[in-house]
Amino acid sequence: MSGAGWRRQQGWDPVGELQSLRSELSRLVGGRSGPPEVELVEVPEGWEVIVRLPGVAPEEVAVELDDRELCVRARSEAEVNADQGIPGGFETRGFEYRVDLPARIDPDGVDAVMDHGLLRVRLPRAARPTPRTIVVGGSPRARADQVPAGRADQPPAGRADQP
Repeated sequence: MSGAGWRRQQGWDPVGELQSLRSELSRLVGGRSGPPEVELVEVPEGWEVIVRLPGVAPEEVAVELDDRELCVRARSEAEVNADQGIPGGFETRGFEYRVDLPARIDPDGVDAVMDHGLLRVRLPRAARPTPRTIVVGGSPRARADQVPAGRADQPPAGRADQP
């Protein structure tokens, strides 16, 4: 008798086993599957990024802004089976979210607040540059050929009067 036939006779259900494993893994990681929810919302003064990070402390989160790229990282460690009183070690979870923002951001105005597992990053738009007038000058060679200001009856330096 083949191994597959024996398993069917014994009532082994591979799909049921996988579902049970998925359910157990989901319970171990706090009921979440997949990455945290992230929203990027445009507001009148710029943008707001909202990240749901349940069970993550503010000191476990890093927010970085590099020109027009925002990066949010989180790393948390939780004791496995601690709620059941079973020693099981620690589980480390990590998360990284990067987004290219549609416009320049005022880096001095960026604000990040974490409250009950909800991270809000406010990103104000940078002020538009004000128009300005640029003075156009001559080339350095043209400036060297200019006659220094002096009296009109004196010939330029280095030139003799012609009769």
